[in-house]
Amino acid sequence: MQRTVYVADDVPTNIELVEAVFRNDPDIIIKKAGDGKELLESIEKNGTPDLIVLDLMMPVMDGFDVLRRLKNIREKNYFPIIVLSALTDKQSIINALNLGADDYVTKPFFVEELKARVYNMLKLKERDEFLNSSLDVMESNLLEKLQMLEYTQLEIIIRLGKASEFRDDETGRHIERIADYVNLIAEEIGMNHEQSMMMRYASPMHDVGKIGIPDGVLLKPGKLTDDEFKIIKLHTIIGGKILSGTTLPLLELAKEIALSHHERWDGTGYPLGLKGSDIPISGRIVTVTDVFDALTSDRIYKAAWPIEKALDYIKEQRERQFDPEIVDAFFNRVDNIIQIKKAKADVSSVKPIVQQIIDGDVSIEELVERWR
Repeated sequence: MQRTVYVADDVPTNIELVEAVFRNDPDIIIKKAGDGKELLESIEKNGTPDLIVLDLMMPVMDGFDVLRRLKNIREKNYFPIIVLSALTDKQSIINALNLGADDYVTKPFFVEELKARVYNMLKLKERDEFLNSSLDVMESNLLEKLQMLEYTQLEIIIRLGKASEFRDDETGRHIERIADYVNLIAEEIGMNHEQSMMMRYASPMHDVGKIGIPDGVLLKPGKLTDDEFKIIKLHTIIGGKILSGTTLPLLELAKEIALSHHERWDGTGYPLGLKGSDIPISGRIVTVTDVFDALTSDRIYKAAWPIEKALDYIKEQRERQFDPEIVDAFFNRVDNIIQIKKAKADVSSVKPIVQQIIDGDVSIEELVERWR
């Protein structure tokens, strides 16, 4: 999903630097303004953005005045504002935050810090939109409490998905990419916004059952024996068990995905050997995206395939491993999928943290310092 980010600063080089930070992300569209008045006029003409990166010291209209004027608009249609300013005094920071700024970054800034803060704020806005669409029918006096409950549930679900990947993917980028791919394909095959968002949030839990797989099998660098492969296949059943017994639609969908994402269109998959349209559509979507991302990623037991080789495999497995309709939707959005793969690439040559400890690459003391 593309997001519009306004950058308001009277120094063109500062705007160019922010543009450079997000140049490789196809989902971020940068719009520029040289002062506060120009920013407000652009918003009035083009509509509210998804996020603003706002300087405070600007001619014509400064950032403080912009925050005051946007207050009413943001109460009706919220979007986050990150202040990026050379003002480092305590009072300026407090004033900006009191006027509604969501975050404050001082110049000069670390590129990776700004990037992380922007992505975090966009994720919060995305979750806010998802929850608002789900809760429109509720009574207004219950809205705040229900939103807090849903936020908590979503956060738990997201953390659960990360936990499932942590043992063999410390960065968690795999599940971030899967969520993005799945959202694209869900939209491509005609799912509405709410359905696409449900798929986006449920899909990262597809491998939650890995929690129950022994390290000696999950982290084995060589070829698995037949018995070890049988153990690996149990992660689908374990995942279904972990996610069962709920009345939450999102967890019901996650359970369906966990159980079905290794089924094959020709009926030779596992754990149930489902065939064709008997496989839930959610599982059919995740299967294609999971295989593509796994093939094009380094794993402890293999090197990453070139993207073109992986795409050839997806084509070859149409009507064998994969639903032909999902394969067609995948290739209709393949340019976007490749952009996501590159924009959210894994850190090169990073072993799972458990394996680093086992191999003696890092001590527990060093790990504590790294995460302090």
